[in-house]
Amino acid sequence: MKIGQGTTIRMNMPIGNASRLRRATLLPTAVAACAAFAALPAWPAPARLAQATPPAAGHELSPEEAQRLLPRADLSGLNGAQRAQLLEVAGDTFDYAGCNSTLAACLRADVKDRHAPRMARLAAQIIFYLERYYAGFDKAKRKKLAGDDCPILGDPKAKLTLVEFSDFQCPHCAVAMKPLHDLVTAPDSKVKLCSKYFPLPGHPRARVAAACAEYARKRGKFWEMSGLLFEHQEELDDANLKSFAQQLKLDGSDMLKEAYAGKFDAIIERHLKEGAAAEVQATPSLFLNGRLHTLPVKLEYLRHSVEDELEWQRK
Repeated sequence: MKIGQGTTIRMNMPIGNASRLRRATLLPTAVAACAAFAALPAWPAPARLAQATPPAAGHELSPEEAQRLLPRADLSGLNGAQRAQLLEVAGDTFDYAGCNSTLAACLRADVKDRHAPRMARLAAQIIFYLERYYAGFDKAKRKKLAGDDCPILGDPKAKLTLVEFSDFQCPHCAVAMKPLHDLVTAPDSKVKLCSKYFPLPGHPRARVAAACAEYARKRGKFWEMSGLLFEHQEELDDANLKSFAQQLKLDGSDMLKEAYAGKFDAIIERHLKEGAAAEVQATPSLFLNGRLHTLPVKLEYLRHSVEDELEWQRK
């Protein structure tokens, strides 16, 4: 099953009330950026909306009250705080298509604008993912992950550690290779990458590929082997695995012998158990100093997450 950026083995996205870190400015900006909306400073004038007071920080909005104020908005999946935030955003955001007023005004029951409900759905999704992202900064939600039992890419003394749980047959893991490499090998990088094995049950060659990667790691060739495995992830039969080893001047026959003998089972099992304890749901799953990375695995978002983490630590 695939969701978002990764290969998913189960879906469970619990979220609580997130930290309000920069949310007051980020939410209207995010809505504007995603849909090219222009912000308006004033609350609309229709009778029942004119009397509504934008929610204060920490305020929660019941489903009934949200339905009364935004009757055409689909708010399913949002909690009380998120509904309150959507009401605030809707009162400050312009619906550029048809209705020619704020989103809140365009969601009245007597308005026929078909764009407003779609815009509200987009705003709800932005709020959900922003809440989910910043909720991860809570110390109680961070996972305790070992950073010394894995191959390291980048400066070993870097201030931050990015742990990746990966599967060599996962196409999303292959795509993630370049942005992760570029992030940690940049001259001014403050983060190192720790790669961990998380072969999924549905990928029959992922585990033996992980064993071959560990064999290469013991001989100082992990990242070279990792690159070959991802580049040829549809061709991981024994003959090709042996060929990859030979390209790296490794003994392919000895590699397969040790892999099938279970010599590397212990570390693979250790990584699998650690990932399961950290509630890994998909590959690739990334944890920056124990915080689950919920943004897309693209360089700009990875850098954003690193900058946020450094700022968080300074505070």
